[in-house]
Amino acid sequence: MTNFSFGQIENVDSYLTNLENSGQNSKLSNLKHLLFDLQSAVYASSGEAKTYGDVPTALFTDSNSINSLNTSVSSKSDIQIVTIKIEKAADLNKSIDLNSFSDFEKLQYIIIISKIDTTPATISNLIQNDTSKYVLLYKISIGG
Repeated sequence: MTNFSFGQIENVDSYLTNLENSGQNSKLSNLKHLLFDLQSAVYASSGEAKTYGDVPTALFTDSNSINSLNTSVSSKSDIQIVTIKIEKAADLNKSIDLNSFSDFEKLQYIIIISKIDTTPATISNLIQNDTSKYVLLYKISIGG
């Protein structure tokens, strides 16, 4: 059962613009750092996690690996942003259970990047157990 209402997930570019327009400079600066600057990260895929750097603040994963994150990722304590990639149409049939991130103490942002043609509503419908604890963002990036 999905308890998520459309409108709680926002396009990443619109969100950045809204932060800038509302004068939330420290939030804007922090998110831009997490999105665009090189930093220590964990890459989790197919039940395996590889850590690059000493104190990872970012996690990159795919929809197939979400349910195994609590067991495969050991460095959860400093992760602030999770990027979930959707790369094929079958990925749109897998839900994204936000309870999978409950052990990530500093997690603030979850961004879903779709490499296939889809809609914000379709991405929104993938989300399960939204607690409004995280800022949910998306980007549809076909061919990029």
